[in-house]
Amino acid sequence: MDRKTRARLTLAAGALLTATFASAETPVSKEPPPERNCFYQLLEGTGDEIDCEHQAWFTDEEKTDVSKMTRGYLLDARCKINIKIKRDQVEAALVASDITFESPAQPMTCDLTTSSGPMTIKGTFAPRVVFKDGIAIQATPGLANVEGVNKYLAWPVVHYINNAARIGAPMAQMINAYRARRGELSKGKTK
Repeated sequence: MDRKTRARLTLAAGALLTATFASAETPVSKEPPPERNCFYQLLEGTGDEIDCEHQAWFTDEEKTDVSKMTRGYLLDARCKINIKIKRDQVEAALVASDITFESPAQPMTCDLTTSSGPMTIKGTFAPRVVFKDGIAIQATPGLANVEGVNKYLAWPVVHYINNAARIGAPMAQMINAYRARRGELSKGKTK
């Protein structure tokens, strides 16, 4: 399984908790140890809390979009989201038929590549996912509280990340794939 596929599978489990960017390698995109990996925490963790870190970064298409939106200033972003959430809160969303899951804000740090050089910002992700008839029909990363960059640069990027079909639709697809796979695994355990 290649790195991009593995990243997408990890996002399937973590999409309820995080934003979805994907691709390449930098210091911030270094994978956490298995016990801090969100996919591992969802599948293997047994504690009352999911306590993990998730790496997120832009696809090539998203890089093009944000570069155009910022007139060539923002070129790339690679983020680390520290996730700490009650397991029962996530479990409820993974089995419910009709629910709106709203994650508490999760702190993130992003390394940005700009036309002026590198910079680091902080903020939060608080994903929101709407389920209808057991299917995720709408998803947004819920990026907010961005610090360390001018609000005139932050606003259009935050708006894009929270509203772009390139980000929300894959989030919903990955959540649905994970829920379907989880259901298959549960049926196999009860036989």
